[in-house]
Amino acid sequence: MSGRAPRKLSEAEFIGSAEARADIRLFLVFGPDESAVAEIAAKMCSSFAEDAERIDIDSDQLRKDPALLADEAGSLSLFGGARFIRLTIRREEGLEAIENLLAQERDGNPVIASAGDLKKTSKIRKLAESHPRALTHICYVPDEGKMAPLVARMAQEAGLSIDRSMAMRIAQATGQDRRLAAIEIEKLALYYDAASGNAKTVEPEDFEALCAENDEENIGMLVNRVLGGDMRMLGSELASVRQTGIDAIRIIRALQRRIAMLMGLRGKVDAGQSPDNVVNSPAIFWKEKPAIKTQLMRWPSARLARLNGHILETEKRLMQVKAELGGVILEEELTRIARAAARAR
Repeated sequence: MSGRAPRKLSEAEFIGSAEARADIRLFLVFGPDESAVAEIAAKMCSSFAEDAERIDIDSDQLRKDPALLADEAGSLSLFGGARFIRLTIRREEGLEAIENLLAQERDGNPVIASAGDLKKTSKIRKLAESHPRALTHICYVPDEGKMAPLVARMAQEAGLSIDRSMAMRIAQATGQDRRLAAIEIEKLALYYDAASGNAKTVEPEDFEALCAENDEENIGMLVNRVLGGDMRMLGSELASVRQTGIDAIRIIRALQRRIAMLMGLRGKVDAGQSPDNVVNSPAIFWKEKPAIKTQLMRWPSARLARLNGHILETEKRLMQVKAELGGVILEEELTRIARAAARAR
């Protein structure tokens, strides 16, 4: 018997398995790319017949009643048709319920479960990845280069023609968020009155005019103030984000993505390239280049590595507290980071 690890399923294969794999009780999709997680879970649910009965459960319910999941998965539909469970997992709540589900020997209704960024130490993740009656799929946040082909496909399906530069611009403007990218593509398709089979070419100035000042733009401005050490404007940016009610986790993950970008760019600077040459890349939107250059100058590789570790710890703290307290913790941490950047002038 071979000890080789099973091949990882592609996104399309994982989605198709919801209908094709009757032997699987739990389908778990998770990862830091929350937009992709939500989209994949939605596509899996839509693969069932329209008259299929859907039961929604979250892990808070399972914490109070660990037998609920297995009971619902083993129950017949009220009208005798297909039935499936849509489970939303928060943190490690629901582990006992999932153990009960997978311990059931008889076939039952499939469970489509989604979660956030479950780490390798997560007991739920370990259980699902090792159990023969569970399938998992992890969604990582793509960089602009990997997101651009997906944006291009969205545009083609909507009857639009965009080049790689425009696809990367849309990916960057939407923070590599599939949902936001789809919204921008939809707006462009309406503007051009586009239709499949009659492709309309998107002009950069039209996209700039239509690009909404959405939450991601507000977050991007805040990230630039923090990592650039702009203490003078930081207060107003924090107030703006607080007023719009943007979730603290979204902000901390946007910061993580920018730090990851800076670490890659900083490696090129350490290898001998000038910051000017490094930021002169089509992957970086021209409006962002001055801010990113400043951040490269403020954050050497060693400091970026320490900052990345600190941000991961901050994310863990935010996941363990209520939303109101999370906002306070986040603002304190962002202010500390901005002060550190300011001292690097």
